[in-house]
Amino acid sequence: MTKSAKATQRALVTSGAGSETTVRGLAQYGGKVRGNGYYRFFGQYFNDRSMVNSAGNRAADEWHSPNVGFRSDWDLTPRDSLTVEGDAYQSHEGQTVNSFLSLTPPFVATFNQLTRATGGSVLGRWNHKFSDRSDTSVQAYYDGISRDAFGLHEDRNTLDFQFQHHLALGARQDIVWGLGYRLDSFYIRPSYAVSMNPPSRTDQLFSSFIQDEIRLSDSFWVSLGSKFEHNNYTGFEYEPSVRMLWSRNDREALWGAVSRAIRQPTLEDVDVRVNSRVFPGPGGLLALASTFGDPHFKSEDLLAYELGYRIQPSLRFSVDLSSFCNDYHHLRTVGLADPFLESSPPPLHLVVPTIFSNAMHGDTYGAEISSTFSAFNWWSVSPGYSWLKMNLHAEPGSLASAGYQLAAGDSPQNQFQLRSYGNLPHHLEFDPAVYYVDRLPNQGVASHTRLDLRLGWRPRESVEFSVVGQNLLQPLHFEFGSHGLTQPAQIRRSVYGEITWRF
Repeated sequence: MTKSAKATQRALVTSGAGSETTVRGLAQYGGKVRGNGYYRFFGQYFNDRSMVNSAGNRAADEWHSPNVGFRSDWDLTPRDSLTVEGDAYQSHEGQTVNSFLSLTPPFVATFNQLTRATGGSVLGRWNHKFSDRSDTSVQAYYDGISRDAFGLHEDRNTLDFQFQHHLALGARQDIVWGLGYRLDSFYIRPSYAVSMNPPSRTDQLFSSFIQDEIRLSDSFWVSLGSKFEHNNYTGFEYEPSVRMLWSRNDREALWGAVSRAIRQPTLEDVDVRVNSRVFPGPGGLLALASTFGDPHFKSEDLLAYELGYRIQPSLRFSVDLSSFCNDYHHLRTVGLADPFLESSPPPLHLVVPTIFSNAMHGDTYGAEISSTFSAFNWWSVSPGYSWLKMNLHAEPGSLASAGYQLAAGDSPQNQFQLRSYGNLPHHLEFDPAVYYVDRLPNQGVASHTRLDLRLGWRPRESVEFSVVGQNLLQPLHFEFGSHGLTQPAQIRRSVYGEITWRF
């Protein structure tokens, strides 16, 4: 998908099917236009079978989607190049939801629902080279989507423009700077449980950035930079970063970084209303529990510290070590607010509200190690391990729900993987992989170990056959719990085959 059209000439056809993905196919063709132009057209389709719900029955989360698109690359002059690409798609996805329906019985129900989406995008990028030390690019992008989910209908249109200039300054500095503008236009029709107030909105994002990579010596580099933004919700934001790299030779490197990042508010943080349940209120009134966005919601912010080391003692063996510590502030929580009466929709009822707020802070820290070992020319292994610890705390005196502090249990503390790649005689390939993922205590999901096996055969360079088995150690397991209104499903043991032909 990311290769230039020049690198994907001629035809490619891939077709596959299996126990979970019943159909998967891709047809692609690339050619050359008279002069210095290249193009690629593609069409693809997949149909994923539904998984298994908590009762052991077939879930309602089947998914199928067609997608078509193109890419063209043009060498306009020795100094100018142009890329134009686009795609269009449809998607039909099933899910089981547990949701508030109305103020009349049954109030709340569990039912199956189909999510539909139709969209497309187009991108144009022009690159100009002033010299070997200076170049620039201008990019324009449009994306449009129409989506129906949870009873909502959403139309969203995005326009994005970017300018970037690269300049080598002297013998020791490499500077990149740029400007950006994004326009997002939304219309969201309310549903039985979710609505936006107001239902339509236009957001603008202005941005700029600058980065200067400085070579202080032949073995030590420093990179300084920052991103600057202005959004409709919180106004001006800045995100500085400093990175350092020390490398005394081409087989050893030590690096570190300190960075600030933000998550700016979204429509959900500011404008959403979610009705969740009905219960008896005082004086015979119905009481409706609802969650509201906060018009004064702040950006969540992060200060990140990173340290890493890479060594390659030999051509066959390398090790990467990295560690991090992240300090978070203004994290999103839900807090209690004063009840109020509401007559629309009828009957008259009492709303018991909770409101999004920035009433939590926390820290995460962890480490990762990965390695690659090529024992022989025909066989290599790649093990990896990661460890994560999260601590979340409500702000003193806040009314934040204690349950939000348990969100630290939504991420696995330990993960491990071991992948093997083998080229066997008679053009065979055998690639086993083992993965371990720790439990998710906040979602009630147990730890699991997964085994995948792949057997491939290339009778000639242009043709490849492969058979893959996934989740082979157990017939079913959960990988996630309930998320919002959506009910969880179990991953099944599966197998699929695929044929790839290049001509």
